[in-house]
Amino acid sequence: MEKYINEFIEFKTGGRLKASSARDYLNSLNKFKTIVGKPLEEVGREDIIKFRTILNMGYAPKAVEHHFNILHCFIKFWNPEIKCISHERIEVPLARSNPRLTITEAEHKQMLSVLAENEYNELQKRLCLQLLWDCGCRVGELCSINLDDIDFDNRKVKIFTEKTKKERVLFWSKDTHATLCKMLPIRWEIKRSNALLIGLYNSGEYSDRVTTKTIQRWFKEIKRRAGIKRQIVPHSYRHSRIQRWVSTGISLIEVSYLSGHNNITSLEHYMRLGTAQVEAIARKAM
Repeated sequence: MEKYINEFIEFKTGGRLKASSARDYLNSLNKFKTIVGKPLEEVGREDIIKFRTILNMGYAPKAVEHHFNILHCFIKFWNPEIKCISHERIEVPLARSNPRLTITEAEHKQMLSVLAENEYNELQKRLCLQLLWDCGCRVGELCSINLDDIDFDNRKVKIFTEKTKKERVLFWSKDTHATLCKMLPIRWEIKRSNALLIGLYNSGEYSDRVTTKTIQRWFKEIKRRAGIKRQIVPHSYRHSRIQRWVSTGISLIEVSYLSGHNNITSLEHYMRLGTAQVEAIARKAM
């Protein structure tokens, strides 16, 4: 099966599949290969059931759905060239969608309030939250910001959209710029790298660039310190920013451009109301 997996990944990588997504595909299919333990030509319905049963024992429903989407794509790629179970017989288990939670301005300020303004690591976390609030960028895009691409006079930076690889520009407020200007002189003495945000190893050494997992860890820590119990995540900032853009009355085409989406339809799930917003609207209408 390894030969078929590698050919499939090579085909996908030749398209628009990111390197990180290719690794994700490879890990998922290698997991399937290990669990099934037989050639692709011999895979049958009982192997699919076995794979799903084992995944259900250790993974969240969304993760199981993700693994099955990859498996379905893989089998479909080789059908009917390889005589094994048809992709049409692989039912992808649909998990319940998580509510699209936005972060409120009060929560954002509450999180900023627990961060010191005179210590480098706290300043960097503050800048991270402020940029997410102002720009509505994806966490991976935030990590990719380079100092060379920043226009300090006009408070903006050129990035490449994470999913489409298109160039776009992020803009931020004066408050965010003040944090940036306060942090950078300290940062330059600590680490000379082109990345705007850098990580910290357990050894006390700084990395060349922060990772998305580090920012997620920072977010959990700050949320805990701020006493926020709601299940918000860094991506909640993106949902909030897009909804705030929409509420200003600018066109969906403009919002699509600012948020780095290919088309307007991609905005649909960002524009759904969260539980708290639905309740607020319902009570206001009473």
